[in-house]
Amino acid sequence: MDTSDHEVNIKILLADQVASGRLSLADRDELLASMTAEVAGLVLAHNADQNLALSNAELSSLRLDGQLESWMVALRTAGILDRQLEFLPDSAGMAELMAAGVSVTRPELATLLSYTKIALKKWVLETDLPEDPYLADRLLQYFPEPLRDQFAEAITGHRLGREIITTVAVNRFVNSQGISAYHRLATETGAGVADIIRAQLAARAIFNVGLDEVRLRRSVLSAELATELRVTLLRMVERGTRWVLHHTRSPLDVAAVVAEYGPAVAELRPVLASLLAGAEAHAEVAHARSWIEAGVGLELAENLSTAGQAHTLLSVVRVAHRLDQPALRVAEVHYRLGDALAINELFARVDELPRQVRWDAIARAALRDELLTSHAELTAKVIAAADRAASPGGAVASWVSANPSVAARVAVIRDACAGDADVARANVGLSQLRAMLAETN
Repeated sequence: MDTSDHEVNIKILLADQVASGRLSLADRDELLASMTAEVAGLVLAHNADQNLALSNAELSSLRLDGQLESWMVALRTAGILDRQLEFLPDSAGMAELMAAGVSVTRPELATLLSYTKIALKKWVLETDLPEDPYLADRLLQYFPEPLRDQFAEAITGHRLGREIITTVAVNRFVNSQGISAYHRLATETGAGVADIIRAQLAARAIFNVGLDEVRLRRSVLSAELATELRVTLLRMVERGTRWVLHHTRSPLDVAAVVAEYGPAVAELRPVLASLLAGAEAHAEVAHARSWIEAGVGLELAENLSTAGQAHTLLSVVRVAHRLDQPALRVAEVHYRLGDALAINELFARVDELPRQVRWDAIARAALRDELLTSHAELTAKVIAAADRAASPGGAVASWVSANPSVAARVAVIRDACAGDADVARANVGLSQLRAMLAETN
């Protein structure tokens, strides 16, 4: 979306108004001239977002080079990308870079960013996403304020409305989530492009990411720290997006998902740091303290310090709704249980697994998803077995003591977590949680 795109789409809108007699040529010319600065501002804002996206990609690229390679292969297979023509490394070249611990360059990332948008726009136009009511405001927001004020009805009937909505939706998705996010989510969940974008929009709304982004933009921080915080946000949204895709039927209703989870997550998010236990709690406190010392505002630092665990609140809320229990009580049981059963340690080990190679990334994501599900189901068991008057800690202790096999299985999990992280150990730990689900009351 650049200046020429805006000019063409604005002129198409105004040409229809002139043809219908609602606007004279002289008034059209005056109106066009009056909007020059605002159109330039819209374009510059988009360009700034793209540059921030590239900085995010640079920070993550070494860790995700294998994902970029897989995405380039997918784009080439789809007939969209010619790596040789664009002077991008071929598969052998990418293997050499990864072996040497070197990442792709910023210009190469810029090329991939463009091709990602080209591909997603093409695929989104083949879906019903542009007609989704949740995206209707994208069309109005695309145009300068004077046009929104005078020709709102005409804007909704713009002959290129689908294309404009698609452009805005894809630009925002790629700029905020990164170059390979769509490919990772599609590979790991099997979801189509429309539901992936819908799920991402739902996750952003549930976590109120826009507020943190505003706080971040208003902060005076080093470029390196600002990029670190943006990447922290996008990882939180990606985990939330993946959770929504796994637990919501297609086609995904964004407004319904936000209504179901948003209020309870908003209630729990401010107290999440106090709910976490053990090493997790210490890590969040350390993060918040280091960011505050570096100049990050208190609210932003505290909110982002728990970003790595925010997606787990979705599981908590789902259990709370299913059992008709207060979300806070479920959360208190959930995080105490995670500490008692060494689930937190197992999650930490899974997070350490490699994700450069496509199949490693898929295996890691699958393990995380199964751990989340098992943790939630065990939480439901504990709450169902507990007296409503029991304290959260008492409910967990009573359930553990009532099921003698749990202690032995927790010992196996802790033993599996004691060594270096690998898929075999993680699967052993996960098998113990599955056994608890099968054996316990």
